[in-house]
Amino acid sequence: MSLLIVIPVRNEEARLAPGLTLLAQRLQACGFGDYRVVISDNGSSDGTAALARACGDPRVSYLRACEQGDKGAAIAAGWATASSSVTVLAYVDVDMATDPEALVRGYRLIADGHADVVLGSRWHRAARVVGRSLRRGFLSGGLALAWRLLPGGVVRDPGCGLKLFRRSTWQALPPVAGGFAYGAEGAELAARRGALVESIPVTWTDDDAGRIRLGKAAGDYARAWCRLLAGR
Repeated sequence: MSLLIVIPVRNEEARLAPGLTLLAQRLQACGFGDYRVVISDNGSSDGTAALARACGDPRVSYLRACEQGDKGAAIAAGWATASSSVTVLAYVDVDMATDPEALVRGYRLIADGHADVVLGSRWHRAARVVGRSLRRGFLSGGLALAWRLLPGGVVRDPGCGLKLFRRSTWQALPPVAGGFAYGAEGAELAARRGALVESIPVTWTDDDAGRIRLGKAAGDYARAWCRLLAGR
């Protein structure tokens, strides 16, 4: 098993089962089966845990990562469970708004030695975006622009919920703050240490913009941006 996919969740009983089904279907359609999934819970108080534990797929496991609603901590805890056979670590949002087939393309780029970090991007010229509201497009575009202004910045769509790291690249990073910006900040830190970072186009469909904790997310990205600007 070469790819470990973490799905960070918090109170996702409504979207977990459909998300897992879509993930399995899309990976199967790509002819890819060498993976394991960790549902990494960061403080659910609904039926998320019970649904995850009841999943009949032997490739899927459940982890109670933390209690404080920290997406980054959930991703890191999930990645830390990787067995010695895992070479690539990934995370994807539970709604599968980003088509999971991008996981296969990203994995192959890393496995073939063409990248150490692969980031999904909705702002790539070849990306396909469906149903994005003007409000969400404005916020996403503003965030992407801010990160492009970082000196030597490599992250083109920090908010896209699909990112992959070569396991050794992630392990070599200094401690990365948690929160919504965990993957984006980690990618920038990896690039500063010589990692090859590639952005790939994705197909992305907005299913429920109202679920995003905009205040928390904005604060996390702003703090990460300031840390990176200060040269951390």
